[in-house]
Amino acid sequence: MTGENRNILNRILRNWPRGTVGTLTWFRDHGGYQQLLDYYQKAPWVTKIGSGAYIQYGDSVDWHGGLYAVQSQLNFSVHAGGKTALELSGFGNNLQLGRTAKIYLFASKKIHLPTWFMKHPWEDELCFKRLNIFQSRPDFGLMHFNVGNFEIKGSAPERAMIELCALVPNYHSFEEAGHFMESLLSLRCEYLQTLLETCSSIKAKRLFFYFADTYNMPWFQKLDIHNIDLGKGKRQVAANGILNKKYQITVPDEIKSISLTDIP
Repeated sequence: MTGENRNILNRILRNWPRGTVGTLTWFRDHGGYQQLLDYYQKAPWVTKIGSGAYIQYGDSVDWHGGLYAVQSQLNFSVHAGGKTALELSGFGNNLQLGRTAKIYLFASKKIHLPTWFMKHPWEDELCFKRLNIFQSRPDFGLMHFNVGNFEIKGSAPERAMIELCALVPNYHSFEEAGHFMESLLSLRCEYLQTLLETCSSIKAKRLFFYFADTYNMPWFQKLDIHNIDLGKGKRQVAANGILNKKYQITVPDEIKSISLTDIP
C-alpha cells in the first residue's frame, strides 16, 4: 500500500465511529474510491454488507449504526419515532420475549431509503412509514440520541407519543398506547402545546387527549385545549367500540372501566 493510500485509510478509520455503516458516498468525501475499497476488503479492513455499504472488519453493527449512516452520511430526512423513540428515551420495555422488536422510522416526505438498509437482516424488523402530521414544522420535536459513540435523530417524548397515537389501532393497541402514556409524567407543556397546535391529525390529537385525561396526567390541565383544533364530528378508531362522548372517538368496550365519565 502506498503512503497516500495508507493516509486515506487512516483518515477514514479516524472519522468512522465503531458500530456504524460507512457508505460509498462518505468514503468518497474522505478521499476513498471504489478500487481502494476493493483492496480494503481483501486486506481485510472492511466488510461489504450491501451495495455501497460497508462495516469495519469484525465490527458488530445493528440498525442504529445503519440509521446513523442514512441520516449523517446520506442526509435522508428520516427519524426514529413513535414507540421506538419512546424506548430510546427510556420509556416502556423493548425486550419482547421471543419476538423481534419492530423499529418505527418516519419521514414527512415520500422517500426511498437505501436497499442495503431496508433489506439487511438486522436483528430487529424495520417499519418505515411516511407520517406527515407536522406539516408546517416537520423538524420540530426532534432530538439526538446518544448511542454509544455516535448519535441518531429521533422524536422527543412529546412528539413520539403523538406519533404513536396516530398509529392506533393499526400498529399499536389501545392498551399499549395507554401503557406508554402512563409513564410520561414529566412532559414539557409549552413544547407539547406547540406540537399539538401544529399536528394535523385529528385522530392522533383526540386519542392523545383521551389517554392523558384518562390517566390524569399531571401536565394535562396546563394545556390550552381551546387553541388546539380537534375537528368536528365522530371518529371511529376502535371497530365495534363504544363512543366516548367527550372526545367523540370509539374506544374498545373492554377498556370502558377506565374510560372517562361522559360529559353531556
